[in-house]
Formats: sequence, C-alpha cells, structure tokens
Amino acid sequence: MQFPIIYLHIPKTAGTSFRKSAEQYFGPDQVLNDYGDKSASTSEDIRSAFYDSDDVAKLRQTGVEHKFLTGHFTLAKYREIFPDSPVVTFFRNPVDRVISEYIHFASHYDFEGDLREFYTRPHFQNRQHTSMAGCVPEDLDFFGITEDYQSSLEKFNQRYGTNLPLVRLNVGKYKGLADSVATEAELEEIAELNQKDVELYHAAVEGFNAQSTIGERGFKTMKRFCGSVGRIKEGRVIGWTVDRESSEPAQVEVTINGNVRKQVTADLFREDLQRKGLHVSGNCGFSLSLDELGSVVPGDRISIRTIDGKFELANSPLIVPG
Repeated sequence: MQFPIIYLHIPKTAGTSFRKSAEQYFGPDQVLNDYGDKSASTSEDIRSAFYDSDDVAKLRQTGVEHKFLTGHFTLAKYREIFPDSPVVTFFRNPVDRVISEYIHFASHYDFEGDLREFYTRPHFQNRQHTSMAGCVPEDLDFFGITEDYQSSLEKFNQRYGTNLPLVRLNVGKYKGLADSVATEAELEEIAELNQKDVELYHAAVEGFNAQSTIGERGFKTMKRFCGSVGRIKEGRVIGWTVDRESSEPAQVEVTINGNVRKQVTADLFREDLQRKGLHVSGNCGFSLSLDELGSVVPGDRISIRTIDGKFELANSPLIVPG
C-alpha cells in the first residue's frame, strides 16, 4: 500500500471524528489537510500545490511521506496525484446528513434562512455523490457507514493493520433538533432532491459487510482509466480522459438520456494537464459543441463514458441548463 491514505471527508458524516482518530494514531505531522484556500486547517504543502502556487509535482513527491490526507474535496482531485493510494470515506443517510448540515450552518455560520431555504439550494444537494465524482462505493478501497461508525472503524483497522482509536466528536450535540425543524413533507422533499445520494447510500449499506478485510489497491477500472468533464459552458462540453493500458488516445461515448449520440477521440492538447504532470504529452482532451449532439433541450442528461462503457468520467452526467 502506498501512503497517504486518502480520506474523502464528506460534510457531516463523522469525518471530524475519523480525522482526529488518524491524528492521534499517526501523529498530526503525518496528516495533510485540504479544507480550501480560506481555511486555517489546510496544510502548507496543500496550500502550495493548489492555492498559493501551482506545484502539484512537488506534492506528488512529498505527499507520500505522510500517512493520511483528508479534507472537503472530490475524488477526482487527488486520485491522479496519488494513483496507488487507497481512498476511503463514510456514507450517511442523506436526509439526516442534510438536516445535520443545516443545523451546523445555522449554529456556526449564521445561516439565517429556514431549513427549506437551505436544502433547496443546489450546492447543498447530493453532496455525497458530488464528492465521489461519479464513482460508486465499490470503486473505493474502503467505505464505512456513519450510522455504524464503531463497526466501520474496526473494519478499517482490520483492513489496514492500524489501531485508530474510537473518537466521537459532535455526536449528540444537536440531538432532538431534527424533529423540531423538519416536517414530514420536508423530509420527503429532501429525499427527492437528494435522490443520487439516496441511491449511493443504499448501495453502500448493501455492500458494507461484503468488503474484504485485506487491504488492496483500489479503483478497479480507475486503475486503467482516468479523466473528467467540465461544466457545459457557452454551448460546449470540454473534458479529458486517458487509457493507461494503451499508447493510443482514449475514446469516449456521449449519450443523451441513455441514447448514444457521438463518439469522440480524446487527443486535443491540454497544457494545464501537462503542466501538472497528469499526462506526459497533454494530448488527451476533447471538446464538442451541443450542436454536434443533435437535438438537445434543457434538462437533458448528458453522460460521457469510455468507449467500452466501463468508466464514466468524473462530473458526468451533466444536466443541460435552461
């Protein structure tokens, strides 16, 4: 196993408790934190690589000297920098997670709106799915369940031969408040607006006990493919992908609402990817206009996968804006 262990800290899933356990076991100097450029908790190595400068190559060299890397980021951010590092996370019941985050924002960030104003904002919807960058629980090396935190920690220790202590922070602090701020109709609406998270959580619960107790290098198909797609901007879709098992440019298949519309070769030069060391030549990009896809209307769901259909690019699917 290559260090650091990468922990996706999805907000309000017991992530602070897990991070503190890692700090106690590995030591604070062995833990890298990435909580954004405005957070005092973000480590200097991370700040130098992403926020104050652009030195990802140095982070790739020095990061492996640490045991643990965590923060509020998406899977796509670090999986190419540390391709052999195991990635782990915790999943939580989406409705409970949203309510917990609302109470947290109201208590600590002076959020003055009511619960519905909070959960109807797109930024606070499907946060677990967004953090996973289009991947599923089985793509991770290990995942735990917040509602079964102690058992999850035990399984993690068994899998990696560690002895992280059981630390519980922010547990019960807001106990009983959920029922007082959410009606039955609101609970149902939260579930509807977070359907991707609901599906992800159910898959995680079903697969939790089937995980191996032996550490592996995860990512499965991601060991072969990598890539992501950006937002739809000015009528164009821009992205990149690489097939590590081939010297030829990778090809992607574009579907709209499940119907194949176009196949594209990812061979355009991307200076940013070459500069960051994510691709040797940088010739791994693609760009296409919505006009090339035929009839496209607001609300259509655009999915981009590798030509064999095994790997969906990070941030896919995209929803055509109105």
